[in-house]
Amino acid sequence: MSNKITLPIFLEFVEIRTKLASLFPMLIGFLWTYYFYGQFNWLNSLVFFLGALVFDMCVTSINNTMDFHKAISLDYKNEENVIGRNGLDFKIMVKIVFVLLALSLLFNLGLVFLTDPILLAIGAVCYVIGILYTFGPVPISRTPYGEFLSGLTMGFGIFFLAVFMTMYKDILYTNWTGHKVILIANWFELIRIFLMSIPLVCLIANIMLANNLRDLERDLENQRYTLVSYIGRDLGVKLYMLLSALPWVFWLTYIISGQFPIWALVALIGIYPHYQIVQIFVQKIKLAETRKAAFPQALKAFMLFSVIYLISLVLMIIFK
Repeated sequence: MSNKITLPIFLEFVEIRTKLASLFPMLIGFLWTYYFYGQFNWLNSLVFFLGALVFDMCVTSINNTMDFHKAISLDYKNEENVIGRNGLDFKIMVKIVFVLLALSLLFNLGLVFLTDPILLAIGAVCYVIGILYTFGPVPISRTPYGEFLSGLTMGFGIFFLAVFMTMYKDILYTNWTGHKVILIANWFELIRIFLMSIPLVCLIANIMLANNLRDLERDLENQRYTLVSYIGRDLGVKLYMLLSALPWVFWLTYIISGQFPIWALVALIGIYPHYQIVQIFVQKIKLAETRKAAFPQALKAFMLFSVIYLISLVLMIIFK
């Protein structure tokens, strides 16, 4: 085993290229906050950005470490996993995981001080889900619940926290009086924030689903029983197409309900290129020889809608 870890290997270990899945919900949440509330807290948002990025890197590094440790297929362990393929020292990689975890805790404990103690409870739930997603006797990523929980925690959770950084006193906070702690929640705003995040929930769940559709045979070899292993690849592809369509349906509801201006209908021109990307994914995922090339299409579909969401919010802010 080699102890030499270069920057490119480290970035591959934490899969930095996949961090757009957490960056976009955060940026959209920041812009959404400014558009709907006309406020933005730079300090809280910057600390949140750093904490969320480091924790996302930590979760990914745990996933790669556990996949190497639990791998049954020697081909996967020595040729595909980043640790085995680069001849890295397993113990050193575990230490890196703990360093990333400690760093993310420092950032997020700082946020509790900057905002409200309720964030401690919210953060604890996020950490439990994030760590159990890839760690433990049966990690969530190896169960049928991976798509649902990844979509919910990253699509809604990150979006909500991006709003919370600025607006916690108006949506969810605690009031400490004597020996009593009162939780005050604005249920209307919480529901609205959730509904506005659903397109991101669907598309992030689709990234996980696309990964599992691609790796079905390899996952079964390594005793990873994901959702696709239960419903099959054909039904999994149909679910992927449904989750791809829902964001556009919700976009229409935002306009009809008055959340977005009528001119936001222009964004629907993105439906056609999005449909083409989905069709390419479906065609490639059905053939073993093109299956590996299918996964990037899920990232493209997510990025296309996210960029449209971002640009639309920027224009709404400018022309409000």
